[in-house]
Amino acid sequence: MNQITLRQLRYLVAVADAGSLAAAGDELFVSQTAVSLSLTQLESELGAPLAIRRKSKGSVLTAAGVAVAARARRILADTDELAGVVGELQGELTGSLRMGCYGAYSPRIMPAVIEHFAQEHPRVTVTVTEGSSTELQASLLEGKLDACLILQGHLQADIASSLIVRVIPKVLLSANHPLAAEARVSFEDLDGLPAVLSSVKPSGTLVESMIRSMGFQPDVRWRSSNTETIRSMVGRGLAYSVLLSMWPGPTTQEGFPLVLKDITETVPENAFVMAYPEGTQPSRKLEELLTFCRSAFDPF
Repeated sequence: MNQITLRQLRYLVAVADAGSLAAAGDELFVSQTAVSLSLTQLESELGAPLAIRRKSKGSVLTAAGVAVAARARRILADTDELAGVVGELQGELTGSLRMGCYGAYSPRIMPAVIEHFAQEHPRVTVTVTEGSSTELQASLLEGKLDACLILQGHLQADIASSLIVRVIPKVLLSANHPLAAEARVSFEDLDGLPAVLSSVKPSGTLVESMIRSMGFQPDVRWRSSNTETIRSMVGRGLAYSVLLSMWPGPTTQEGFPLVLKDITETVPENAFVMAYPEGTQPSRKLEELLTFCRSAFDPF
């Protein structure tokens, strides 16, 4: 067992990402034979097959291979961090920061985060993955990300989190809507009116479940994975929506005015959080990310 090498782990991760020995070899600038030999040696050390080699169809990791690859990613990430240990002791952050962000909020958050690290910690290489909360948490557990910024209501098992800012769902209306002048809007007032919600899971389904839990049946006429599409449909007076923010502003890209209204009924509070694998200790880079997000995005 003491013969496992970092090269073997790196080659396994490459096979997992590339989907075949040949493609992994191309990414690593080594031969397919070298990748195959390394994988065989690792399987021998662990006493279990890690990948199924299929001629002309690539390679598929076994259940053991998926688990080992996820752990290997963390080991390799920790190894890469060693180069920056001395610098961090002297107050300098270095190395990579692999972060994910819930796609709906990425335009607001990611440019500011990247700018902050570029200006304050230029030796940190930030890479960004955008996607749904489900996709990002899967990448976390596979060791592909160090952390992701998502909504607390989307958290899955085996995922820990640190609070960035608390948020409360509100109703988005056209400024020309009959209810636009009201201080608060009840779902009773919206009963029977068309709604447009997010199609990204679990966001849209959670909002719909929240409305139903209050005894109302929303008429979800349309769904979209694009927040600006939702805003534009609301701005045109086609429907109302339920969002956490009116960002990027009170008008749509088409120039239609919007209003964001508090909900009369008591709605469950949500939060924007930094998520990371349960049982892991956030690095100094993640602590810096958390500190910056708390200062830059409050109120959300």
